[in-house]
Amino acid sequence: MTSQPRPDPRPLDHDPAKGDAALDPRQTDGDAFEEMRQTGYAFVDLVLDYFKGLEGRRVYGPVSPMGLDDLFAEDLPEEESNLQELVQEVRAKVFPNTMAIGSRRYFGMMNPAPLPVSVLADTLASAMNQNAASWRHAPAGTAIEKRVIRWLCDLFGMPETSFGTLVDGGSLANITGLKLAINRALGRHLSQLDNVEPPGPEMAELTFYVSDQGHYSFTKAVDLLGLGRNQLRKLPTDELYRIDLERLERALAEDRAAGLRPCCIIGIAGTTNTGSIDKLERLADIAERHGCWYHVDAAYGGAVVLSERYGPMLRGIERADSITVDPHKWFYMPFSAGGILVREGDFLRQSFLVHPEYYMQKVQAGEDGEAVESDEFGHRIIGDPRGFHLGDKVNFFQYGVAGSRRFNALKIWMSLKLVGRAQFARWIENDIYLARVLAALLRREPDFRLLGPNTLGVCNFRWEPRNPDGDLRFNDEQNDQLNRMLQEQVERDGDAWFSYTVLRGQVALRANVENRRIHREHVERLVRVIRATADRILASHGGQV
Repeated sequence: MTSQPRPDPRPLDHDPAKGDAALDPRQTDGDAFEEMRQTGYAFVDLVLDYFKGLEGRRVYGPVSPMGLDDLFAEDLPEEESNLQELVQEVRAKVFPNTMAIGSRRYFGMMNPAPLPVSVLADTLASAMNQNAASWRHAPAGTAIEKRVIRWLCDLFGMPETSFGTLVDGGSLANITGLKLAINRALGRHLSQLDNVEPPGPEMAELTFYVSDQGHYSFTKAVDLLGLGRNQLRKLPTDELYRIDLERLERALAEDRAAGLRPCCIIGIAGTTNTGSIDKLERLADIAERHGCWYHVDAAYGGAVVLSERYGPMLRGIERADSITVDPHKWFYMPFSAGGILVREGDFLRQSFLVHPEYYMQKVQAGEDGEAVESDEFGHRIIGDPRGFHLGDKVNFFQYGVAGSRRFNALKIWMSLKLVGRAQFARWIENDIYLARVLAALLRREPDFRLLGPNTLGVCNFRWEPRNPDGDLRFNDEQNDQLNRMLQEQVERDGDAWFSYTVLRGQVALRANVENRRIHREHVERLVRVIRATADRILASHGGQV
């Protein structure tokens, strides 16, 4: 027997969207706004409490997945909660179990201490809830994103024809860059109205080239784009962890001789492991000579373009066909804020151009068989002569994978306007200086060895205890274990946080300076923590591993 639904006692004119409070004639917009004001004050206090508490608590841990799952285990609440109790629960449960990324003792991955104005801009973007997919749904948002993209293109020296789009992060930007390379190589894109035949065997002939220090997103990209894993050539690097140009030339020649088609050469401007920057100018020459798309992953190191002192390190990036840049790294933006810049902005649009039924512009076939847009009066839409897409109703869902898009341009726009390029440059230059200070301090320690080029804000080093006569006390495998132990012990103690990686088959400790609030004293403190922890590990093991 099926149960019968119980009658709803609420009147027929009850608006469910307004909740049961709508039944109370005393409820007014003024009351709702005042309630939101009080809630806002509570959340601003909560944010400030978080920031102020960063230096007084552990940087990380100890936490466990099982313990956290138990901590947050509860059934879906049926009724409303008390805001003050909820805020207190965040203080008690969430704050202690987060990585203190904004702390001056955090030297971890490329996660910055975010600018306060960018944090508040994110709140404002949420309040306006603009869908930055189309101009009609986000007129000002579209204009601001266009301006941010123009600023970035100009910073990197790209031509007036360049354009781009903001994305969630560097991974999606890199995947987009490789898709554009494929489209260019095969002469196909979405703006073609006629059905295009599947690429077939010609797709399997395409090859892509990146150093073995390239980001993992390129491995994801070849899979997502329907390529074979072996079509991505991961080439060895030189002593500074830059792609070996001779090996690249050899791989290109060998692939052509085998009947394959080199499609894309990828340069790295700031690797995740070491911050190394490939020889971008030389790579541009090679890509041009072989007719390859040239993509530069500048997700991390691209920010040095803001600095007149260090910007020349990126010489050659202005010749790229596409560039990945991540403001949520060294531009000190909160997640998420990535972007891709493309030399021929119209090709980016052609590659993602779709026209859903509810898209309020007419589409017809042009002379070349590609889509031509016209306005509601049938007039063909022509770009503004002042520059690419100035004056146009740009719809950003036609420039990338994403449909619905957050108004992420707001925080970048507000931050750059409030702070200015010169201050960003000073912060970045100071981060680089402090990474070099860290390297100099570690160089003085007799049993620590520097690894990597120490080019940007990344410092790689390795702990190798020595006997009184100067010889290594342990073998490579034992030293690998010691370095992992050192990182894990510092993590458990909560005094600081840095990571480890593997370079040339050896475990290397990795510290990244990406915090405008860090000064020399905090770097000196990190070295003391590392030294004391290393001594404690050796003492506790009686000199054995």
